[in-house]
Amino acid sequence: MEEVQRKFDDFSHPDVGAIAIIRGRMLQALQQYLLERDFKQLLPILMSPITDPLNHAVYPAELQYQERRLKLTASMIFHKQLALTANDHERIFIVAPNIRLEKPEIKDSANHLLEFSQFDFEIRNGDMYQAMALIEGLVKYTLGEVNQHCALQLAQLGRKLPHYETAFPIYSSDELRAEYGDDFEKIMSAQAHTPFFVTNYKREFYDRETPGQRGHYNNYDLIYPDGYGEALSGAEREFEYEQILYRMRELDMDLAPFANFLEFARRGLLHPSAGGGLGIERLLKFICGKRHIRDVALFDRTVGSNFLF
Repeated sequence: MEEVQRKFDDFSHPDVGAIAIIRGRMLQALQQYLLERDFKQLLPILMSPITDPLNHAVYPAELQYQERRLKLTASMIFHKQLALTANDHERIFIVAPNIRLEKPEIKDSANHLLEFSQFDFEIRNGDMYQAMALIEGLVKYTLGEVNQHCALQLAQLGRKLPHYETAFPIYSSDELRAEYGDDFEKIMSAQAHTPFFVTNYKREFYDRETPGQRGHYNNYDLIYPDGYGEALSGAEREFEYEQILYRMRELDMDLAPFANFLEFARRGLLHPSAGGGLGIERLLKFICGKRHIRDVALFDRTVGSNFLF
């Protein structure tokens, strides 16, 4: 009963209303920015025979429906690539819910949720620099819109939003790891006062390996400054059948669940593309100046949550 009372107190907190108004304006700005650039909005897919295999271990999030085992969406990466093959779908975005049942090792993370939403986008024939430029414009526009329309709410939260005049810096993970070690993202985030990109991570098979450079990848993360951590992951995508097979076998993956996706690739139907997924709750946390992601959600879905509701 004490936990229920604490949740009631959370609902009654004066910041709850301010955060809700900021959330609405933030989502409106994100969508408006892409709609004005000829993106088409798709509705999310919540279950599928396949989903993002991720580059770290999570518990399976699956359900049995009749004779089929379906996975709950960890990200819409494959559906984004497939959607780009549809007529007149050169640029797409989705406000996409994701389920990732993280292992308890990260229960103290201020940034991880078991259930969260991404602002997901993909550009047919796009490259990493086009995608990073779009991301930078999107973030700057959204901060500007919130600053303009939510001044009272930001003041209530004691938050003064930064205004970024210059381009976001771009670093390679190689140079940062050599200088700071494996915790370079955390160290750089704490030191930086502007968002920045980091490129070249070895991770999922669908992130494109740089043509002619084995072990180098055309992908990127956006990192928030002032210790707020990762904002977005994105990449150019593998689209050629033999290269996809090479990458999957390199990671010792079971090909069978991906048979339908691989058939699309074998027929040459996949397009070159680039995109990413911006964490909606993480952006809201940054905008509101909150240090823990649970502080911008009515219903706690952090790894250590005991799920009152």
